[in-house]
Amino acid sequence: MVGKFVFKTLGNLLIALGVGIATFTYVPIIYSEVKYSFSNKQNVVPVKNEQNSGSNGRIAGAGPDFENITLLEPVDPNFSVIITKIDVNAPVVEDVTTINESEYLSALKRGVAHAQGTALPGQKGNMFLFAHSSLNFWQLGPYATVFNLLNKLEEGDLVTIFYKNRAYTYSVYEAEVISGWNTEPFYEEYDEATITLVTCDPPGSTLNRRIVKARLI
Repeated sequence: MVGKFVFKTLGNLLIALGVGIATFTYVPIIYSEVKYSFSNKQNVVPVKNEQNSGSNGRIAGAGPDFENITLLEPVDPNFSVIITKIDVNAPVVEDVTTINESEYLSALKRGVAHAQGTALPGQKGNMFLFAHSSLNFWQLGPYATVFNLLNKLEEGDLVTIFYKNRAYTYSVYEAEVISGWNTEPFYEEYDEATITLVTCDPPGSTLNRRIVKARLI
């Protein structure tokens, strides 16, 4: 009798644990999808900085299409990534190692990680940015789901990198999913200023990697 009670209790605890893990992992993903489906965001909202705003806060030299747009402030003027289509406005942690797991997991709790040794905004070459696309109970943090909707980006969508009080806007030209073990795209070199955004795919798993590439415009 006691054995059956213990077995039943242990079973219930395991079920509760499984439900808890699933909730932490997939509810934020579902929420992101639902929120995106009901949103009506423009592909780009101009970023306010010294280069593109006048004394009245309007875009310098902009036409009437921009007159009623509220200028977007980056969360960190020193280094941020802004993708208005998928509601991303997150700090970027500069110069993060990709080979020390504890270090890059720590960085991902603070924002999007800029891979050590890759280009900086505006520079020729490949700037590599990576982030979570799931919320795991062992990887809690405010930016654990920041790239959940990276799969919504298409050719022509805009990504703005704010670096040292200047905005650099890139246009997406390629998006693909690669096997988790394939690291070749991470080491590609470019003669022009390019960014590569990377996250796990599907969200909530580590099966594959989603790669989004964009050129400086």
